[in-house]
Amino acid sequence: MIEKLEVSLINENVHNFKKGEFGVEKIEIDEDRGLIEVTYGAKEDGIKHVIIPLQNIEKCDYMEKVGGKVESEVEKK
Repeated sequence: MIEKLEVSLINENVHNFKKGEFGVEKIEIDEDRGLIEVTYGAKEDGIKHVIIPLQNIEKCDYMEKVGGKVESEVEKK
């Protein structure tokens, strides 16, 4: 399970997401569909999803929780 994600886009924007911060509930990288999906908790008006296509990403740095410890990974395109 991904705990923290930093995405550098090809247009030089950087976005950070951390589980539990600002309502973030889930962070997933789906290589089959070619996207990163960030899901926020339910509010009065519904659930917010942020979809980032992998082709727009220059660099992706994330921390994954594995069996009680946190490991760091870096992906570059």
